[in-house]
Amino acid sequence: MATLDELREAVVDGQAKVAVAKVTEALAEGTDAGTVLREGLIAGMAQVGKLYEDGEVFVPEMLVAARAMSAALAVLKPHLVEQG
Repeated sequence: MATLDELREAVVDGQAKVAVAKVTEALAEGTDAGTVLREGLIAGMAQVGKLYEDGEVFVPEMLVAARAMSAALAVLKPHLVEQG
């Protein structure tokens, strides 16, 4: 699960290239695409939302995190469609 933790942190930090790499890595390790979505991407954005509520990040950081999630989701999406 270290890969999903790293994916979540990449989203929080707005590191799109790292997020894409971690999605690819998680899928290669055999992690279910739905799990990658929930425990990596969605969990990362939830953490960003909490940081925003706490006043620790602001709208620009949220947008950068959203871009990282979007880039990673583009890689993940075909795998989600396969699951039906």
